Amino acid sequence: MNGTGNPVSHIRPALIEAPDKVDPPTRLALEHKGLEVQNIIAMGLNESCYPPSPKIIEAMQQNLSLVNRYPDAQCPHLTDIVSERTGIDRNCIVWGNGSEELIKGAIDLSLSPGQGLVLPVPTFWGYKSMVASFEANVAEVEMLPDGQTNIDGILGAIHNDTRIVFLITPNNPSGLMVDQAGLDEIVHGVPENVLLCVDEAYFDFGLHAGGPNVLETLKQRNAPWITIFTFSKAYAMAGMRIGYALCSDAKLAQALQKTTCVFNVPILAQFAGEAALLDTEYLDFILDQTANGRDQLFIGLKDLGLEPYPSVTNFVSTPVPMNGRDCLKAMLDKGVQINAWADPGYENHIRITVGTESDTETCLATLKKVLNSA
Repeated sequence: MNGTGNPVSHIRPALIEAPDKVDPPTRLALEHKGLEVQNIIAMGLNESCYPPSPKIIEAMQQNLSLVNRYPDAQCPHLTDIVSERTGIDRNCIVWGNGSEELIKGAIDLSLSPGQGLVLPVPTFWGYKSMVASFEANVAEVEMLPDGQTNIDGILGAIHNDTRIVFLITPNNPSGLMVDQAGLDEIVHGVPENVLLCVDEAYFDFGLHAGGPNVLETLKQRNAPWITIFTFSKAYAMAGMRIGYALCSDAKLAQALQKTTCVFNVPILAQFAGEAALLDTEYLDFILDQTANGRDQLFIGLKDLGLEPYPSVTNFVSTPVPMNGRDCLKAMLDKGVQINAWADPGYENHIRITVGTESDTETCLATLKKVLNSA
């Protein structure tokens, strides 16, 4: 080949035009850039500041010798546990490489190019590249001024070409959850010929804070639905890449499973997930400690004269009197990693993950210095 042809003719235009995937500032990525990560307090990626349950670590250690074998394709032991706890038929449960694979799969199974998708924003940055690559006709619905999801706006954005509606609760990056009244309105208001997909990555925190049980409300819907969960947050397993989806019927679940890779959940993640689900005492510990840390962070931000959103998750977001990315950089230079909102119109918003008591004290003191010098 002489290389004179179109160098991107083999790539779909939608993928070329879609936003580039970002390189998240993970510990090893920062280290590769030359930063001394041992001196950086990590409060930017909504990871758990606590390690996973000792029982999770033990389960992985006991099964290290099995990594030469393929994992089970759809996690049968885990499926049994989830089915028993939720009342969802095991044929309606699908496992994924984290929740993102399942979110992508829900779009894949429901949309053809040019068809409609409704997405509340701001939200997890990964949605933007996913929906763009599918060539979807996206209706973005801005959150309300107080950070709540605009339920009426979501329902009003549904049109004849809409095939899937997303609801994210609790939401990232606002940290707020949809209340029971709003949930009822969405569950019964989305038309029967439209797939309702709920992203519940932070659902454990929402339930712990007194929020509604989304699944029990979805069971009342006489139309297709999927709700998606992850082990990354409340189970402190972000590095294991395991999530699952509950579906309204087996045909929908089979379609979702067809969008995933065959051996998509690592074998150690499956053993870890089983240990995590069975160790309810440790889950309660993380939820309790996170709630305490969230209160400390929220009150500390208020004491700095800021107006943080009343999050129910493992992070708190707030507007600041400066550019969020400039704040992020200044904080990182001083040894504290936070994050900034990515959506246009929110350039002065930052997000801080809940840390240990001492880490949060350091973060708040550092943020005070950054804001005073802005």
